Amino acid sequence: AALSERLAAAVKIAQAGYPLGFVIAPLFLYPGWQHDYGKMLDKLHAALETINPAGDNLTFELIQHRFTKSAKRVILERFPHTSLDLNEENRMYKWGKYGRGKYVYPKEAAQELEQYMNAEIMRRFPQAKVEYFT
Repeated sequence: AALSERLAAAVKIAQAGYPLGFVIAPLFLYPGWQHDYGKMLDKLHAALETINPAGDNLTFELIQHRFTKSAKRVILERFPHTSLDLNEENRMYKWGKYGRGKYVYPKEAAQELEQYMNAEIMRRFPQAKVEYFT
């Protein structure tokens, strides 16, 4: 669904008084990412401004882009000309559950992404809770 449709659904949920949560995933790093994610959060704030301006009962889950070797193979088979950065040398290997790992952004880049998203969410929704960043 388009962002506008998702925001309209979120407004209905908030108007009904239910707790509201957003999963923002996958988070990508690319030229202009701060501007684009800021605009998205501005749209979310504008949609909820009259219903829940401070973000009471509002949660966020933030998930950075990651890939496994098998996912990379499938993506490149289906989209051989993708501009998605799947270069393992640009990533850090993170062990996951069950002995499997994935490639995530390097620690400094992931921290920048997490800090930016947390700050921008809190600036717009001071009562919201960021449940996690991974």
